[in-house]
Amino acid sequence: MKKFAIGAAVAASMLFGGTAFGQSFTYDVTWEPVETVGGMDRPGGTQYGGGVVDGTYVSSVSDGTTSTGSVRCVGMDQPDGEIFDIHLACTTTEAGASASLIYGCNFIGERGPDAALGCVGSIQGKTGETKGRTGGLTMEWYSETKSRGTGQWYGE
Repeated sequence: MKKFAIGAAVAASMLFGGTAFGQSFTYDVTWEPVETVGGMDRPGGTQYGGGVVDGTYVSSVSDGTTSTGSVRCVGMDQPDGEIFDIHLACTTTEAGASASLIYGCNFIGERGPDAALGCVGSIQGKTGETKGRTGGLTMEWYSETKSRGTGQWYGE
């Protein structure tokens, strides 16, 4: 449950850091504990559970610029057999800018609370220098409190 939230935060951190066409970035996120929300008991375990998580990030843009900010994500388990195990929706904020992120994540290896997640997603600038811009993201949630990823802004 905790790992789905981490992926979202990582993606959020990639939103900022420049407006050049096709600009690439990397990011690292440090997560707080995930607050678990809901879930229904089903044969084979709980399904449709969710969570909320907050974190901080550092992102580095391809031109060497770095930025820091905060991220807040909500995530929800998806039914067995769907393309993604978890969906995440996040908001990132940093000095003078904000963005929205969405991710689809799958467990890397056996499904479980300690399994790493691999995620793909997209970003959309909401305020500041990224307002109206969109891009793509990847994220690896590799521990309970850490994730990292890559991203790229599309166009201007």
